[in-house]
Amino acid sequence: MRKGNKLIFFLINTIIGLYLVNYTVQFMKISEVISKFDPWIISIGGVLIIIGGINYFRVQSKRLDV
Repeated sequence: MRKGNKLIFFLINTIIGLYLVNYTVQFMKISEVISKFDPWIISIGGVLIIIGGINYFRVQSKRLDV
């Protein structure tokens, strides 16, 4: 993955991760416009968590191979 793509992927993960934390803790008020997209945001967050887990195990297996 290129450096620019990694940065974009990191930013998307961070934003959705903060949204999901805020969803349970509610430390910040979210506008009605954003809350209408709740199912989509939570679904995308779940997919990103799965992708992050796969990448974590890929990195761990590469470290073991060396």
